[in-house]
Amino acid sequence: MNEILTLSNFKDKFLMLVICFALMLNANAQTIENVAKDSIASHKTVYGNNGEVLAWYQPQVPGAAYSHVVKLASEFIKSGTPLDSTTGLPLYLVTCCFLGPHLTSEEKFKAGKTGEDWMHNPATVYAGMVHSLVIGYRTFSGDDAYLNVVKSMLNYQLANGTTPNGWEWPKVPYASSDPFEKKYNGATKWEKDGMRGDGLHGIEPDKIGELGLSYLLFYEVTLDTTYLNAAINCADALAKNIKDVGGDLTYFSPVDIKESPWPFRVNARTGLVIDAYCSNAVEPVRLMDELIRIKQQINLKEEKYQAYQRARDIAWKWLYSKNGPMKTSIWNAYFEDIPNDPERSNRNQVSPMETARYILKNPVVDSNMAVNIPALIYWVESVFGTENMYAIKEQTACYVPMGSHTARFASICAMWYEKTQNETYREKAYRYFNNTTYSTDKNGVVRVGPTWPGSWFSDGYSDYIRHFLDGIAAIPEWAPEGENHLLRSSSVVQKINYNKQEINYTCFDNSSKEVLRLVTKPKRILADNVLLQESTDKGGDGWTWKALHKGGVVTVYHSLGKMVKIVLN
Repeated sequence: MNEILTLSNFKDKFLMLVICFALMLNANAQTIENVAKDSIASHKTVYGNNGEVLAWYQPQVPGAAYSHVVKLASEFIKSGTPLDSTTGLPLYLVTCCFLGPHLTSEEKFKAGKTGEDWMHNPATVYAGMVHSLVIGYRTFSGDDAYLNVVKSMLNYQLANGTTPNGWEWPKVPYASSDPFEKKYNGATKWEKDGMRGDGLHGIEPDKIGELGLSYLLFYEVTLDTTYLNAAINCADALAKNIKDVGGDLTYFSPVDIKESPWPFRVNARTGLVIDAYCSNAVEPVRLMDELIRIKQQINLKEEKYQAYQRARDIAWKWLYSKNGPMKTSIWNAYFEDIPNDPERSNRNQVSPMETARYILKNPVVDSNMAVNIPALIYWVESVFGTENMYAIKEQTACYVPMGSHTARFASICAMWYEKTQNETYREKAYRYFNNTTYSTDKNGVVRVGPTWPGSWFSDGYSDYIRHFLDGIAAIPEWAPEGENHLLRSSSVVQKINYNKQEINYTCFDNSSKEVLRLVTKPKRILADNVLLQESTDKGGDGWTWKALHKGGVVTVYHSLGKMVKIVLN
C-alpha cells in the first residue's frame, strides 16, 4: 500500500535526510575509502599461510604488534598531540577529532590546524584515558609521566566542564561541547538536529558514571581527595535521579521500552528529560559498586552507601528484566553525536560488550554467564561484523568498521577464552586484534578504521589502547618476550618500578592478585617484607609460575600488605 504523504511524515522524512546529509558531510571531511587488497590503511597487508591477516608489525610473533601499537598510541598522547592553533590547548581538550599528516601536510598538522569542526566528547575521552594510560599503560611500562598527562585532562573537565551546585544534576561532567570552545556546556550547534550533541546544559547520565568511575580510580592511584569528591558527586546525582521503571520476568507482565532507569539525555539545570532511554546502565553501576567496595577505606557515610546500593540494584534488575537489553537486545543510545531516537531503532556494540566485560571481571553478578557472554559476543559479531574482514562496526547509524570497536570485541573474546579455554575465542581475538593493528600508523597517529583515515581521540586512543592491554592480560603469551611487564592487578597499582634486579609495586588494596610476564622466574617475592611461598595452589597468599618458551608468567596472591617486591637476580 502506498504511503500517504502528510505534513507530519514529510517532516520526519526531511529530518532523516538532513541527518544522513550531516553524517555524510562529517564522513567526507575525514574521507571514507575502500580497502585495497594489498594494504590496510598505511600498511601493506601481511598474510599467514592460510590466508589470514597477520599484524603488520613482527607478524611472525603472535601478539608482538599489540604492545607495539599501544606504545605508539600512548606516546602520541604524551608528547605528539599538537596544540590547537587558536586556543593554544592540546587538541584533545577542544575537539573530538583531527586529520593526521597523511590527510593534510606535516606543517599544518604540527601547527595544530587540523582539528575537526565536530562536537567534542570530553567525558568519554578522559574516562578512557584513565583506563588506557593510568591504569593500563603506566603500569605496563612504568612511565609515571602519564599521570600528569591524564591529570591535566581531569582537572580541565572539573574546572571547565562541570555543572554548578544547585542544579537538578549538580557537580557532574558534561559529556559534550562545541568544538574549540574552552568551556563545556553541552554541544549547542546541532540542537535542531534531533538534539545531536545534547544541547545547552544537556548531559548524559551514563557518561557521569563512566567518568565518575575514572575519577575514583584516579583517586585510588594518587589518594588526592579532589577526585574522590568528584566521584561521589557523580554517584550522588545518579542515586538521586534514578527512576525505578519496573520490569520483571513474570509470564504475562507488559514489556515497556520507553524509558530506562537513567535517561540518555537530560537538561542538567531543569531536569527535563531529552531522551528517555539508554541501555548503558553498566557504567553507573560500576561506579557505585566500586564506592561500595571501598566504603571502609573512604569512610563512606551509611546513607550514601544505602542510596548507592538501592540505585545499582534497580539498574541491574532492569538490565536483566523483560524491559532491559539483556532480554530485548535494545542496546540503544551511547554516542553523543547521534540524534534522539524515540523509536529505539539504532543499535550499538559498546554497551553489550562493556556489560560483558563487567560480568567477566565480576562473575558473581551473573549466574548464567556461560550462556550470556557467548550470546553477547555472537550478537555483536552477527550485527556489526564486516564481510571479508575481521572488523567490527560502530553502530547501525554509523555502520563503519572501526579500530577501537574491533579491539573491544577482540578483548572480550580473549577474556572469555581465559575463562573457558575454548580455542575458538582465542582465534577470534587473535584475528580481530591483528586486523585492528593496521589502524595505527608508525608515527602514532591512529586512524578511526580501515576505511576511515581520520582520527578521533576516543576511537584511536582512549577507547583503543586499553582493549589491547586487556587482551594481553588475558593471554600473557602475547606480552613481549624478553621484557618484564605487570599485565593486570585486581587492585589499582599506585606505583611501579622495573629494573633488572627487581620489580617493586604498591597497590591501593591490601589484598590483591597480580599477573606479570617476566624474563625469568623470580628468586623470591615479598609482600610488605613478608616472604611469599611458591605454590601450585591458586588461592591464599603465595605465587605460581608458568614457564613459557621464553620466560614465563607469575601470578601473585597477597593479603599481607600493599607493597610487593619481586626479586629476579
